[in-house]
Amino acid sequence: MKTKGFSYLFNLRNRGSSYGIDRMQRLVPLLSNPHKSFPVVHVAGTNGKGSVCAMLDSIYRENGYKVGLFSSPHLVELGERIKVDGKPLTNRKIEHLINIIRPVADELEEKVPGEGPTFFEFMTIMAFLVFKEQKVDLAIFETGLGGRLDSTNVCQPELTLITTIDRDHCAILGNTIEEIAKEKAGIIKERVPVLCGWLPDEANEVIRRYAASRSAPFESLALNENPYLPETNLFGEYQRRNASMAYRAVQILNENFPVSKPRVLNGLKKVKLEGRWQIIEVKPRLILDACHNREGALALRSNLIQLDQTVVVWMGALGEERARDVLQAVCPFATEIRFFRPNQSRACSFETLKKMIPTEFSGSVNEGSVDSLLDHMKETDKSSTVLITGSIYLIGEILAIFKNSNGPMGANFQDLV
Repeated sequence: MKTKGFSYLFNLRNRGSSYGIDRMQRLVPLLSNPHKSFPVVHVAGTNGKGSVCAMLDSIYRENGYKVGLFSSPHLVELGERIKVDGKPLTNRKIEHLINIIRPVADELEEKVPGEGPTFFEFMTIMAFLVFKEQKVDLAIFETGLGGRLDSTNVCQPELTLITTIDRDHCAILGNTIEEIAKEKAGIIKERVPVLCGWLPDEANEVIRRYAASRSAPFESLALNENPYLPETNLFGEYQRRNASMAYRAVQILNENFPVSKPRVLNGLKKVKLEGRWQIIEVKPRLILDACHNREGALALRSNLIQLDQTVVVWMGALGEERARDVLQAVCPFATEIRFFRPNQSRACSFETLKKMIPTEFSGSVNEGSVDSLLDHMKETDKSSTVLITGSIYLIGEILAIFKNSNGPMGANFQDLV
């Protein structure tokens, strides 16, 4: 049963998203600008930003810092989006914060309808208040969508990171790499260092010019002929690239946030990030790996090559282009495909997904339901490996079953975009 506070958040969520930063700029002064109370590392990118944020969080906690982490979406519980020292916000704390923020948000909405915060903006201001209250030494903020107009972009960071750039959310961010790069570059601030990952040349050039216009020191790992690729406990070569970015970031910040190299490397080996090649040792064995665009599909294909065995694929997707990219990556390794529909309005139908299967695929194709997950597992050969992939929302719904989580702020309570 939802409390009044949670019902309020549900209503905000159901109003959907409205891309822009103006509302956030009006809201934070009314709550005494909590985002100015702690130093920030700001991270944008098409892929990899969640991994890099988790790595930075682990590194700095390993070095004795009190760290705040804001990320999205959550997998199982809403409080996962806001963590202090690795501990997610409790539902009780969320309810308390709703009661603090709501009167201010309602006042804005009453003055001008539509000027109150969206659900994602509400969660962002919640993170600001928590990190101020907890007196974090450093906060890691992952952008939600894009960068320039993202609600997190009111912060003034110590360092700006842009992990990767590829075509995604094109209806909002643009149809070309250059257009998307411009949106991501919008988080760059005057004289604040910028570190980029393995970006395409055209994206690197857009961001380099943007950084120069703001006198912001610019560095790109894509231009480094011999990058240091430290080991991490997250599977996949691309995760070593993410680890390289996190490692270089802490070097840049070392003067104000000193760390020791052994503890940095230990932090990288202690990273926890559910839903990214996460193995659940049951029978059949499950591998949960969220993958929702072309770049992610290439990384997934690389992981499957390393795995060196066939898999049963369970998949759901939001958007036809995303689904096609994932199917092309997994079908050469699959003996069977079972399609699911995540509990999201944009989820692809079974019929749409079936039409995208490459003609050369000869395995069986079935429909599935998260509610029948345990039955599907019983029907599957116990010696097989099941790859659950596609939408991160499907991953969250399945993890919720294993964690026996059915609270009001769970896997199905997500942003509507």
